[in-house]
Amino acid sequence: MKLAVIGLGSIGRRHLGNFHTVGVDSLTAWDVVPEQRAAAASQFPFAKVTDTLEAALDGADGVAVCTPPDSHLALGRLALERAAHVMVEKPLTQTAEGVAEWLGACDTKGVRVLTAYNWRYWPPMLLVERLVKEGRIGLIRAARTEYAYHLPHHRYPGRDYRKFYMTDVKQGGGCVLDESHAIDYMRWLCGEVTEVSAVVDHVSSLEMTSDDIADLTVRFASGAIGNIHMNLFAWNMHSHFELMGEAGVIQWRRFENEIRLFDPKADRWEVYPFAGQLNDMYVEEARHFLACVRGEAMPRCDGWDGLRTMHVIDAARRASAERRWVKV
Repeated sequence: MKLAVIGLGSIGRRHLGNFHTVGVDSLTAWDVVPEQRAAAASQFPFAKVTDTLEAALDGADGVAVCTPPDSHLALGRLALERAAHVMVEKPLTQTAEGVAEWLGACDTKGVRVLTAYNWRYWPPMLLVERLVKEGRIGLIRAARTEYAYHLPHHRYPGRDYRKFYMTDVKQGGGCVLDESHAIDYMRWLCGEVTEVSAVVDHVSSLEMTSDDIADLTVRFASGAIGNIHMNLFAWNMHSHFELMGEAGVIQWRRFENEIRLFDPKADRWEVYPFAGQLNDMYVEEARHFLACVRGEAMPRCDGWDGLRTMHVIDAARRASAERRWVKV
């Protein structure tokens, strides 16, 4: 099997190493920046880092798209032309425009598209999915999550954060797109979002043209109400959620690496600790994509699933601009 990794920033390099770890015998890679190509060639001698995009894509069975969001759709179309299966880093694209047509063409040609929302491979999250499906907390009536960190301090320490795509609205940087993990896992666990009220804005002193905060109030198809908060200026990096049901409560705490379930009948918390490392879920994601390429599995979060998250993002942007509730 041959895989091509396009884009050699931090996530592209992570995937390149993990694909090698799970046994891919032929890896090519490319980045538009020559310095990135040179660094990757030195770090990953097992991969063939090419001088052109076409050379990297040539003969690939699968393509991992790890570039800024503004190029995702164009690269996805190149993969489709070559009948190569695609793993697209989140968010699926910069906007939803043109995505349905591409996905429909992929379906017609038998090309599988995986949207790389990595938390779907994290064992604590999978436990929450099971507990919800088993009815341990009954019908979910309200849910809230926060997903926040300080962009220069946590993501680009020692580097000039202003030079990276995250600060550039034209490249698809910013909070609501790049940290849409929170939208994805709330949709996955609580059901589809049908209506949004939101603030998507730049409110801090960070020097960027993209948004640094996204605060969404959502209504799910079930009637449950949710709050999804993301920001790029929180000094205390944190990720957590709370799902409140008729028969109990589930909490996820990222840095404690545990799931907590409150059982009102027993009047106590059940605590489920985990010991995995963060990269474990990326390795599992890599294994899953290989299974999709081989035809042994369907994408856990396919392109249509990623597009539904894009619809929520687009609705949030519109709701913020127009200061009203917007249907998804």
